[in-house]
Amino acid sequence: MATDRSKIIPPPDLVVQKFTESRAPELESLYSTIATRLNNNFKSQRNKRRRTTSYDNQASKTRFRKKQKFGVSNQNNDVNSEKQVKKAPPRHIRRRKELNENPKNGFCTSGNGTKRLRTHVWYAKRFTMITRWGFHLPLGLHGRGRGSRALLKWLKNGTVVHDASYYSAVQLEGSQDSILSILSIVMSPFPPSDAENVISGGIYATSMLHHSETPNSHTIAPVIYMWRPNQKSIDESEDHLKVNKGQTFRQLWIWIHAAALTEAYNALKNACESQGKVNEDVDLVKCISLEGQFGTLEVMGSKASHLLHKILNPVSIMSSRITSIMENEDDTSCCEVIPLVVNDPRVLTNNTEFDSSYTELWDANKGLFSPVEESVLCMEKHHQRLLSFCLTNKTSNDNNTPTTKMESSRFCPIILLKRNNLKDHSITRWTIILPLTWVKAFWIPLISNGAQAIGLRERSWVSCEAGIPNFPSEFPECDPYTSLKEAEASTIDEQASLRPVSMKPFDIPILPPWNCIQLAYGSNPNPNEPIPLQSNMVVARSARMLTGFLNTINDNHLLLFPHDKIKNTSILSKIIKDEKILDQVPNTSTFLENGSRKKLCFVRVVLRAYKEGVIEDGALVCAPSMDDIKLWTSGSNKKVDLQIPQSVMANYFVKEDSGKWKLQVPEDPAAMESNRWPIGFVTSGFVRGSKKPVAGGLCDAVLLAHIRHEQWSCVSLKKRKKEVYVLTRNLRSTSYRLALLSIVLEQQEEDLDHI
Repeated sequence: MATDRSKIIPPPDLVVQKFTESRAPELESLYSTIATRLNNNFKSQRNKRRRTTSYDNQASKTRFRKKQKFGVSNQNNDVNSEKQVKKAPPRHIRRRKELNENPKNGFCTSGNGTKRLRTHVWYAKRFTMITRWGFHLPLGLHGRGRGSRALLKWLKNGTVVHDASYYSAVQLEGSQDSILSILSIVMSPFPPSDAENVISGGIYATSMLHHSETPNSHTIAPVIYMWRPNQKSIDESEDHLKVNKGQTFRQLWIWIHAAALTEAYNALKNACESQGKVNEDVDLVKCISLEGQFGTLEVMGSKASHLLHKILNPVSIMSSRITSIMENEDDTSCCEVIPLVVNDPRVLTNNTEFDSSYTELWDANKGLFSPVEESVLCMEKHHQRLLSFCLTNKTSNDNNTPTTKMESSRFCPIILLKRNNLKDHSITRWTIILPLTWVKAFWIPLISNGAQAIGLRERSWVSCEAGIPNFPSEFPECDPYTSLKEAEASTIDEQASLRPVSMKPFDIPILPPWNCIQLAYGSNPNPNEPIPLQSNMVVARSARMLTGFLNTINDNHLLLFPHDKIKNTSILSKIIKDEKILDQVPNTSTFLENGSRKKLCFVRVVLRAYKEGVIEDGALVCAPSMDDIKLWTSGSNKKVDLQIPQSVMANYFVKEDSGKWKLQVPEDPAAMESNRWPIGFVTSGFVRGSKKPVAGGLCDAVLLAHIRHEQWSCVSLKKRKKEVYVLTRNLRSTSYRLALLSIVLEQQEEDLDHI
């Protein structure tokens, strides 16, 4: 009777050894048939070979290569020699081992001491690398520096990620009142607008860090600071809060860019030490550098939240929170600090239970667990595949099951920061703070799930497109700005020296000569002796700073409207349409011509081209005349051709023997007629491919008020605008272009958010 094959049940397990033994006669028969056809010559055909190491099959070289691979040195074959000469393994072996290391603390360094990111190997294979701020950093994708259109598409339709682990934290430990007193000395503006939520640890705040010697001391850098949240354990006992003399013990992190880390740490340390000397009754605040302990990943794009929801798998007690945050992203307040404990994103199955004794990210000094090694995870995945094919014996012991080290973990504590949205609020920004050893464990899953990696160049395009300043290239009041521009100028000069003399372009100042702003409208009575700018330059980064500057010069009635005074756009529109507003404003012409200004106050502005033109980085922002404005706004289709002579353009700025640049005031009547006085410089040019390109720059606040007064005086009430008409000229161009200028501090209270 025939057997019904449909009712045959396959065995649950398949033992490979028994299977091969039963098929052994068939395999031997097949082998003999193939051997007969090949005449027992199993070598590959010569015409089908590929060049590999198999072409060199000398036994001596093979043995030598194996010794190199395993780091075994050669032995001296001389019988009379008593010593064995040891030889170091080759560089590619040593480098591969070095680059695969994942130490618990600190950055890996190259031979000259330059630090490497944990994603250095991944970046170095795909990006152009540069040495900057003591790190090997990715500049951008290989090529001529283009690719901005592709970047804008990624932002609009996807996600981009950047390894910003060159940011480091400085921790302040002490009583809450002592830390607050130190912050009030070294930070401006302080306290923040939402001080209660900041101190509780719910949100972070931004500020400008400066030295504590004098009230108007030199600015160091913009920083982000956050407090450790106030949390208590289940038994209502204080978990990490300690009480000393009735004061609460707190921890504060200050995140600083690598370009200003050393200067910022020294300033904070000196402030902590000086506080203890002045007041002995106050507990000394400890200043601890956390460099090399944390990594930072920036995730931006329209689908950034979706990607993070997919990658970040928190433990069961936190899963509902991350789900609500990502699904209700619009309701999540910006600047929110979200501490989480997530599963290793590399594992296939997530654990819902974890050891409650894990180390918080704030307790980094006590030691943090490293991730499980990649080889262990690969063995686990391989073991799971074998199980899926029933190729393992269930009765066998688990001796072959991969094991992990005691100091490794499958859970990672992170802090997720909700940053301000970009552009039209559809592009979200997130920052992941995590242990440095976990950066590679998160990087590969982010890239594998569709995120596009970007370098420093693409990161600056993102900041310009969003209208957010990029540190240090848009902070001329800080020393890292000068160092960066000098390094860029040195690179450009080196590239120009390789060209023949006939093809060399004329020199232009890469570091803008901000002193030349003093010459506009006769502000400086001695043009040949400009006022030293380093100690007389103020950049207002908040509405309070701008208001304070106007009060110091007794000109708080200038046509400048800081956001802290006028918080409603309807109020500003009423002021613009007020007929008597010009009568209440003092005449700025007399104030400028008498040369009484001892300080220049710059404000950040956003520029949009009027009809046509491309604004490049480093371009001049100049004051137009009313005739210039009428040429563009008259409605005529004729092309406006406002230019300076070619000879004047090449010698507009002259390089002195000291290396500094100086504005060469034209003396020829024809050149003087086409000259327009500079009032500022562009710090970030247009991003090519943008539908609504904008440029960022810094302009003198008093000169902007003067130009606005001129333009409002010459037009009717209906034609007044809150924007200011200005002229822009690229340094290698002779043509002026009309642009509309908006003052940032008239639209928002603070301009401290940066990329």
